[in-house]
Amino acid sequence: MRITKLVHSCILVESSNKKILVDPGVYSWADGKVKSTDFSGIDSVVITHAHPDHLNEDFADRVNKTSPNSKWYGPKDVVGQLSDWGITARDSSKDEFIEFIKSDHADLAPWFGQQPDHTSFLLFGELLITGDCQTLTSSHGAKYVAAAINGGPWGSIVGFSKMIAAMDERPQVVLPLHDWHWNDAARDAMYSRLPDVLGQFNVDFTPLYNGVQKEL
Repeated sequence: MRITKLVHSCILVESSNKKILVDPGVYSWADGKVKSTDFSGIDSVVITHAHPDHLNEDFADRVNKTSPNSKWYGPKDVVGQLSDWGITARDSSKDEFIEFIKSDHADLAPWFGQQPDHTSFLLFGELLITGDCQTLTSSHGAKYVAAAINGGPWGSIVGFSKMIAAMDERPQVVLPLHDWHWNDAARDAMYSRLPDVLGQFNVDFTPLYNGVQKEL
């Protein structure tokens, strides 16, 4: 499996001759590395929820135009938003390499008054995309978990660490997402501490860097 982080929560996952794009959001789209990326040949696009940092119209339009045969997946809010933009999406999957995992967005009160429809995804049976959930209780058999380690207004690296600690079935490796908010010095400091923190639970930490392919 090959993973390329495309800023914030957007990653490109390649395995079994399939390419899946995850959460093409506005923070990612604003970055030059992403705008210069070749998005042809995308088989599927999975979107955990409709917040702009996970779903951006210009980004979605680029992917839809360069990979017009791709299948799009997300919860009902996402399906409705994409429909408004002329993109057909599904809120369930029959593809064996994409499984919806029921999950809730982290509590947004009182910052926002409404919780979005939200889902996590199990990709290729071995990579769990948590989205903005910090209450999952299992890795659902995934070897790898790509998780939001910095929630911005709603969560923290402590909440993320507690989620991993509380899982009755933990992954072997955690990959970091949702950290656009940190500057480079803060990111490096957090990444350097995470191996020790997660090591307490016999979980490894593998950093991801923007635009850099990572073989797993």
